Amino acid sequence: MNKAEQYNIKLQYGDVFASSNHALDAKIIDFVEKIWSHDNEAYYNHTGIIINPDGTTLEALLTVRSQNIYRAYHGRKIIIARWKYMNHETFHLAFQGIKREIGKLYPLWRLPLHIIPPLAKYLGFGHMVCSELVAKFLYLAGARYSQYQGTNPDTLVDEWRYWRSYEIIFEGVLK
Repeated sequence: MNKAEQYNIKLQYGDVFASSNHALDAKIIDFVEKIWSHDNEAYYNHTGIIINPDGTTLEALLTVRSQNIYRAYHGRKIIIARWKYMNHETFHLAFQGIKREIGKLYPLWRLPLHIIPPLAKYLGFGHMVCSELVAKFLYLAGARYSQYQGTNPDTLVDEWRYWRSYEIIFEGVLK
């Protein structure tokens, strides 16, 4: 039995996820997100895109690269969402729009800009943190509005939870 079957998860191209980490930098992200959050909740501090049904992801880590969601997030709380209108063609068109980001270094210098969201929104200079990469992908797919610079993981999770065009595929701890 593979991991997807173990969790009864049927991943698809273009599913998106957010994860929770307990490292110090992640806790700072949670704190800042909660300050600006409209619902006063912020539990997730990293996001990524699922690029195949086996759980391969594309994420902005130290570089923009792939890993496997089941190995990388074992023991961590995650949420996986699906835009209801994602199809193979839409996925590939959106993926082509972010493909040039693969291999780029993570812009750590941009994280402090998120303390005051308008700074992150207007001072991106073409560099994207993890949530902005996911937001751009969703924008290119037609799943959200065009402003992706300045987007944080909490904003994405709120969209996935409350917008009718998304459904939550899984939420819990991957064991």
